[in-house]
Amino acid sequence: MKKHVATLTLSLAALAMSGAAPGIESLRGAESVSDPSAEPQKMKVEIVQGGIERSFKEQPPMIPHGIEKYEISLKLNGCLKCHSEATAEKENTKPTPESHFLDREGNKLEKISSRRWFCNQCHTVQLDGAPLVENIFEGRK
Repeated sequence: MKKHVATLTLSLAALAMSGAAPGIESLRGAESVSDPSAEPQKMKVEIVQGGIERSFKEQPPMIPHGIEKYEISLKLNGCLKCHSEATAEKENTKPTPESHFLDREGNKLEKISSRRWFCNQCHTVQLDGAPLVENIFEGRK
């Protein structure tokens, strides 16, 4: 019995290492996982006047403009040049929401909560590119 288990285990290990598992295909297609990836396709940021419609209720808004020149560090947040309460109306943008000024216990803070400081943790630009996989998600109607 031990000989059969050992043989089966070795066979499965050899099959897994060969990458020839039938019916399994990665996003790389026929390329081996150990092969270097192809350079990613350059995609253009979509600039959307008026913003991008959300697909579900609690979705963080998408960023409707490029952010490649914005700096977000421990001391500086380039997003706040336009999205702070003081500048939002003048810049014709949406101000940072009240939820970003609450700590974990729900207490209102004078400044943006440190856990909301790095905007691109949740918010991202929309890129004009083909999807990597088929997406059949339907948002709210």
